[in-house]
Amino acid sequence: MSTLSDHKEISAQAEILPAQIERLDSRLKQIEKIAGTVEVVAEKGFEAVSKYFESKTEQEKKEAEAADAQHKREIELQDKKHKRATIILGVVSLLVFILVISSLYLSQFELVKYILGSSLAVAGGAGLSNLFKGSVK
Repeated sequence: MSTLSDHKEISAQAEILPAQIERLDSRLKQIEKIAGTVEVVAEKGFEAVSKYFESKTEQEKKEAEAADAQHKREIELQDKKHKRATIILGVVSLLVFILVISSLYLSQFELVKYILGSSLAVAGGAGLSNLFKGSVK
């Protein structure tokens, strides 16, 4: 009897086995489908992050170039101001020198004292005002 009962039990399990295999197969297909979806989502996410970092890098590069260009313009402006101030100082010094020489030539020693005294006072005042302007900034 045990053989007949074992045989019936084995045949019952044999009938259940194809259904279990079908369920297992459908579950594997669902798992493969989910894995494919996760892979696609991961690829899209990686692409999005890559594009974000590329655009961020480009933006930082553009900002750095703009800051560098602004710095160059500021330096050029300071150079122009310095050249202008140097030229004006040279011209004024030349004019004072011409006035002093012409006064000496005409033997106007008192006029030479006034020219030199007033030019030194103006130069000293300009120097002090520039000194204060420089300390405020």
